[in-house]
Amino acid sequence: MTKAPPKLTKIQAKALEFIRTSLERTGTSPTLRELCAYMGYSAIGSAQDLVAALRRKGFLQTPQKQSARSLILTPKAIALKEPSHQSTANTYVVHCLGAVPAGDPLAAVEERTGTLRMSVNMFQRPFPVPDTMFALQASGNSMIDAGIFDGDWLVINKQAEAEPGDVVVARVGGEVTVKRLMQDRLGWYLKPENNTYSILRPSEDKPLEIVGKVIALQRVMPFNSQVN
Repeated sequence: MTKAPPKLTKIQAKALEFIRTSLERTGTSPTLRELCAYMGYSAIGSAQDLVAALRRKGFLQTPQKQSARSLILTPKAIALKEPSHQSTANTYVVHCLGAVPAGDPLAAVEERTGTLRMSVNMFQRPFPVPDTMFALQASGNSMIDAGIFDGDWLVINKQAEAEPGDVVVARVGGEVTVKRLMQDRLGWYLKPENNTYSILRPSEDKPLEIVGKVIALQRVMPFNSQVN
């Protein structure tokens, strides 16, 4: 008779999800002190006991060499999460594809770096179709007056057209940036939300192409803040 795999307690599941989220967002696992703060423990020994339990149950690997960020998920822990990597009626799962400059345009980094899980309440109606959304991380400060700061994750709805006043991710002459789309008697242009930056106007050799519209923003929380 095959032995059933050990089940996680609610506290263990919460800790495992925190470790997973850290890996998805930053590429590194939290330290024991960060895990301790997130779980609300006063003694780091409590976090050590929790990690030891997750290792015994096969959800965390035992490192060959102990280090500050050595919490590594096992294949069993990764497989445990696969069913919820889907959007539901109440939650969107948005794939993160890298960085987009919120400053002078540079080539965007288009590689998958993880996922964001976001409540549908963060989006305006009519709700977007999950398959048309992706996330890019803002890099720079040209949009700070619009509340977009360096490191923020921007949720983009993929579309080729947008209205004046929309904040968009656009390609200008092969380079990508995030700006506000505007129009005047000279035509379309991209406006920064920081008066130390200049507007960007397309030209024949540098045409404007809309990649998508920014429809939501997710600010990465510090490790000692509780994420619901």
